[in-house]
Amino acid sequence: MTPTLLWDRTLATTRQAAAEGYLVWVLVVVVGFQSALGSEFFLTGRNLSNLAGQSVPLGLAAIGQTAMILVGGIDLSVGATARLTALLTAGLIDDEPSRVVPVLVLVLLVAAVIGAVNATMIVRLGIHPLIATLISFTVLRGVALLYTTGPIGGIPAQASGLVYQQQLGVPYPVWLLLLMLMLTGVLLHRTRFGRSVYAAGGAPEVARRAGVNVDWVRFRMMVLCSVMAGLAGIVLAFRQGVGDPRMAEGLELTSIVTVIIGGVSIFGGRGKLLGVMGGVLLLGVIRNAMNLQGVAPLLQGVVTGAIVVFAVALFTRRES
Repeated sequence: MTPTLLWDRTLATTRQAAAEGYLVWVLVVVVGFQSALGSEFFLTGRNLSNLAGQSVPLGLAAIGQTAMILVGGIDLSVGATARLTALLTAGLIDDEPSRVVPVLVLVLLVAAVIGAVNATMIVRLGIHPLIATLISFTVLRGVALLYTTGPIGGIPAQASGLVYQQQLGVPYPVWLLLLMLMLTGVLLHRTRFGRSVYAAGGAPEVARRAGVNVDWVRFRMMVLCSVMAGLAGIVLAFRQGVGDPRMAEGLELTSIVTVIIGGVSIFGGRGKLLGVMGGVLLLGVIRNAMNLQGVAPLLQGVVTGAIVVFAVALFTRRES
């Protein structure tokens, strides 16, 4: 076998592993090993529990972003949706235990409405997803600033304490993430609707000729994306115990990059949640390791940006 042929086969195998979502898990192991060598605290139970809990909001947002991208869209309003729902959660509950359940239901309904508005602009009015969700991002950010420019409300201690409690050694929010991951995975891979999702994103005209209501499929997945962002906002509010306008800053970017790193095609119709969760964990491990090693926040942003560039470059080559 010639060196050129060997290189081509190796490259093809690597790209296939990336597309299937396996390569990112190899990177998780490599980065995790380096992190363990760089800090004696990385493998402690407390740090691993904290790492898992911190990854939940991004994980929820990434599940929603995956739903959006699989049908050929992309959502730049994920972070603004999470921020607004976090502020509404803390502001409306305002340390009153009896309000917790009604407010959570209301906030998720608000998130669903946001998703429906996005879907209407994209599916019904024909506005490009980038433009439509950028409009939503701008409007929602303005609404959040009109609502408050500083910390607001509060989550009752007995409710916010659940975020840090564990079952079988796993924080409750992680169980929530695993539940949403399981339900979404079943929806995508074990139902007729899930097959329609991949068809609508990969070959919409073919799907239409096969009898799939592509517009309705896309509409529902776009609503799901915003509901997941709203759920991420709720978890953020419960973790912090108060509403903060700085919550979910950059969540739209990180949710997109985790999806790309996880092997989901940004053109829609291909990808697995297994890889996406690997992308979530990879970013979480990198950030956690940088925090443990005292890396400055600005430099952390540079590193995250470099990961974005690398992921997009790898993805572009893989799609060519």
